[in-house]
Amino acid sequence: MSTHEHKLKSLIYDVNYYEKNLKSLSSWWGRIALLGKINSLDVAATILDDMDSARTRFHRLQDSLIQSLIQQHGRKAVLHHQTRCQMAIDVLIRNLFERTADIGFLSDDPMVGAFLNSSESTEEQRLGIRQHLQNYVDKYTVYNDAILLKPSGEVVFQLSQNSRRTVQEPLVDQALGQPSQYVEYFGVSPLIDDANEHLFYAHSVMYQGKVVGVVVLCFRFRNEMHAIFDTLITADDPTMYVLTDASGKVIFQKNQFGRSYITQLPIHDDISVWHYDGQEMLLINTQGNAYQEYMGPEGWRACALMPMSVLKSKSDAGEVDFNELPPLKKLSGIFSPDLLDIRDRSTLINNDLELIVLNGVITAARNDSAEFMPVLEAIKNIGRDIDSVFADSIESLFSTILSTQLDETRLQAELAVDVLDRNLYERANDCRWWALDSRIGLALLEQPVNTEQISAILKDIHGLYTVYHDLYVFDEKKQYVTSSLDIESCHGKHVPESAAAVETLALKDLQEYSVSNFVPSERYDDQSTYIYNGAIRHPEHKDQVIGGIGTVFDATVEFRAILQDVLSSDENPQGDQAFAVFTNDEGQVISSSDNRFQVGDLFFPDVDLQVLQEQGSLSVVYEYESQYYLMGVALSKGYREFKNDDGYTDPILAWVMQPC
Repeated sequence: MSTHEHKLKSLIYDVNYYEKNLKSLSSWWGRIALLGKINSLDVAATILDDMDSARTRFHRLQDSLIQSLIQQHGRKAVLHHQTRCQMAIDVLIRNLFERTADIGFLSDDPMVGAFLNSSESTEEQRLGIRQHLQNYVDKYTVYNDAILLKPSGEVVFQLSQNSRRTVQEPLVDQALGQPSQYVEYFGVSPLIDDANEHLFYAHSVMYQGKVVGVVVLCFRFRNEMHAIFDTLITADDPTMYVLTDASGKVIFQKNQFGRSYITQLPIHDDISVWHYDGQEMLLINTQGNAYQEYMGPEGWRACALMPMSVLKSKSDAGEVDFNELPPLKKLSGIFSPDLLDIRDRSTLINNDLELIVLNGVITAARNDSAEFMPVLEAIKNIGRDIDSVFADSIESLFSTILSTQLDETRLQAELAVDVLDRNLYERANDCRWWALDSRIGLALLEQPVNTEQISAILKDIHGLYTVYHDLYVFDEKKQYVTSSLDIESCHGKHVPESAAAVETLALKDLQEYSVSNFVPSERYDDQSTYIYNGAIRHPEHKDQVIGGIGTVFDATVEFRAILQDVLSSDENPQGDQAFAVFTNDEGQVISSSDNRFQVGDLFFPDVDLQVLQEQGSLSVVYEYESQYYLMGVALSKGYREFKNDDGYTDPILAWVMQPC
């Protein structure tokens, strides 16, 4: 802001408007005062000196006001885009973290291993692996291709095409060279011969103790980036949003208004002014935050390019009715004390000027200087006009600050519930896919049931997917078979009705799953959570359900982490007092960042539910327990098919409370 203050001053409409008015009034004051000095020699010189002093004080205050206008309007523009960039890259990192677990689990899939181990696959095997991997992509809809390769680089199966070929691909060599780790690669690849860059995840495949090949998943990168940015920006936003790699190369651009594509951006500064297509742009680039120590592809950044010309348009801050707000001094967490001080000082100077004018009237009357009276009246009016400009400009500034922070609080609530839906989308996918593991089905049919094998599989899965507290398998009698956490504590016991085992055994379709209500579970130390269930089917008779797999989500840890991540921000000076809450649509607490609110407590501030249903989110200034907050609330809207097209409904509200 300081570096480009002069440029911002010339661009920002509100600054130009108020500065022009103040200069005009000050100039007029100067002319009238000069006229008074020339024609009113009988009036005490101290009166004119006091008026000049008041004018000088107004000048100094004007400088403070203009600087505050520049800082706050500029900060609004930066914060608006910086927040959206930060959310975009953080949501992407969370998404890609799930992919690193997926590829690790798929590399251990017995059908994948057996197919790659065979020297020459039969038509039946090829049909089987195609159906198997198609089922995978149908459940994890974030992928558009799955590829199997021999160690030689021979492509022996690809979901998107049938051609067998041998490729030279460093991605494959890397996976073979580090068989216990995933490989993440973005770029052009002969695996998909369309000259476009794709995001791949690869892992070597072990079968019967040896490496038999590599499995590769292709992530729907552009589809996901469009989905992320579409939720964060409006259609009329002239700002361009892009994603860059570590070198500043643009790898995705959300193209608005048909602009030409950018290929390279400077990334040495978080905020800079950059020239593009004949105009100056404010360039904001943001690094992501790690999620469970995963930072995403190295050096990726989300960037915003805002045309500086946008600042020339009149402030788009919403009209704030200050009559409906508490006294501004009670909102000191939002407004800088300097701004309140400017308004108080302007009022004080004008009050002093009124006294000076009154004193001048008395002095002029004593000296019979009637010619000075119009001068005094004119200066009094100018003083009132100046004070009015200060009042209007500061009110506009307060309106800008308040509307900006309300918007950011609303966006925080939207992000919280979006991340929650994205997280639970993965849980719905996991339970269905793991239930299809033929090893579990065969072990469940053995007499007696091979609990050791099932337990070993569950523990392997649990090692990759750390968002679960426990994984268990139950049979068609709704009895626990084994668990990834503790076999002895559950073996032979009945799964409680609240865990949705009955609903699981009744599932007809491979795409269906069941979910418990958010209630206490014995498999979660009697804490409340969701249990996602997939139906285990007979290996040869797919319409016969022989049991189920229950996945106990670590709700206490995961939900609280989402809320805390949403609140953490360098732009939040009152962050220690801010809190966020997830509730159901009846106001029962599901999770909270604040220990005052326990699961099951009631938290349901008075908001316009009709507006919330129509808009999906809103934000207001709200008094809670004698403290004023900026309150943002958002209603869950699902992610992809989850909660939209899969028959599952579970409305969740996210509340974000930022102290004023």
